[in-house]
Amino acid sequence: MDSKNTIAAIALSSAVIVLYSLFFIPEESTTSQNLVEKEKIEQSTDTPSLDQKETLIEISRKDALIESERVEFENSNIIGTIALKGAAIDDLTFKNYNVELEGDEKIILLGPRNIKEGYLIESGFVTSDKNIDIPTSETTWSIKGNKKLTENSPIKLSWTNDQGITFEKEISLDDKYLFSIKQRVINKTSEKYDFYSYGQIIRNEIPDIIDFLILHEGLIATLDDELIEEDYDDIQEKKFTKTAQKGWLGISDKYWITSLIPPQNKEFKTTFDYKDKFRANFIATEPLELGPNNSIEENLQIIVAAKRVDVIDGYANSLAIDKFDLVIDWGFLYFITKPLFFGIDYFFKLLGNYGLAIIAITICIRLVFFPLANFSFRSMAKMKALTPEMVRLKELHKNDKMKLQQEMMALYKKEKVNPMSGCLPILVQIPVFSLCIKCYLLQLK
Repeated sequence: MDSKNTIAAIALSSAVIVLYSLFFIPEESTTSQNLVEKEKIEQSTDTPSLDQKETLIEISRKDALIESERVEFENSNIIGTIALKGAAIDDLTFKNYNVELEGDEKIILLGPRNIKEGYLIESGFVTSDKNIDIPTSETTWSIKGNKKLTENSPIKLSWTNDQGITFEKEISLDDKYLFSIKQRVINKTSEKYDFYSYGQIIRNEIPDIIDFLILHEGLIATLDDELIEEDYDDIQEKKFTKTAQKGWLGISDKYWITSLIPPQNKEFKTTFDYKDKFRANFIATEPLELGPNNSIEENLQIIVAAKRVDVIDGYANSLAIDKFDLVIDWGFLYFITKPLFFGIDYFFKLLGNYGLAIIAITICIRLVFFPLANFSFRSMAKMKALTPEMVRLKELHKNDKMKLQQEMMALYKKEKVNPMSGCLPILVQIPVFSLCIKCYLLQLK
């Protein structure tokens, strides 16, 4: 009996801990040691700033899209344009997803920087040498060769400064959501320079979010195997900075992800901050040395995708992106949530109806937990059989609560009944069914 009580107590405690962690876990506090480490990171990386002086006048999306010349891109999943002014990817629409289930209006994710919902991606090189002109958001690039970016036709953008240094970007697109950018700097002078590669995502304002505890929407990264999730309001209060050897970073919506994958095997500094706009960026911590009459090159990847499990897992595997599958917020019970999701998805494909899929997975869960449920039913049946005796004891000792408790415990021990055993199986099942809700929130269909 004592061992059963011990097992029951452990299981009940575990269920309470899981539920608390799932719904009420507080934000991780920053220890003084972590603060010291962050300060060391910021002080030890002598990299140029990505800040630019900008004077933007807010205009409509339609006017912004015709303000400068643009290069179109399109494949079977996305369509949009790249502004030659600033060479930013700032206009992207998902071709296969509608705003409303029965509507025709498509999901528009990215927008030019001078509209209210501005949301864009930019990349390039910066230098600490203030005498060198580098491309900015006001720089107008020229296009060479192909005039439209498709999965079979990359494009090349170019700009040359007054010092004789040429900056080039070769952009390619796969058949889904991946932009690959090969950045190059060509030095035709007799001088030597240092350049740092960077990538940056800019978002002007907080979008409409569901603000639900078990689903993260905001700035996200995986840096040296550590998952970083920062809410918009957290970044408004305090910026986040960390140096890493590997990883990725981005901004996550409920169904969409905009992400940057820095060059592999090179240390970089990631920063999330807010200065009238949200920024998620990386910059190399070590410069590339550009010698006289020479060139340097760096590659980075951009994924602007629907958060479909097969797509995200596909890129994680094919591009060897460390922990990129955590773009989808599986939660800390990852090992349960993801198989549960695949189970629901399997029944959805089999039955063609999400409601039926939920019923089917519920039946499967009930079958898995049947031994526990059966134990619960038997325990409740025993308790029901003891009801007359319990009523008699209550009547007999109604004026002596202590004696009543002693007699009740003696009765439970004699009949080998645990009053908690009827509730325990239900408590164990609650976290699993709670994860079904999370799977529903993750389901793009």
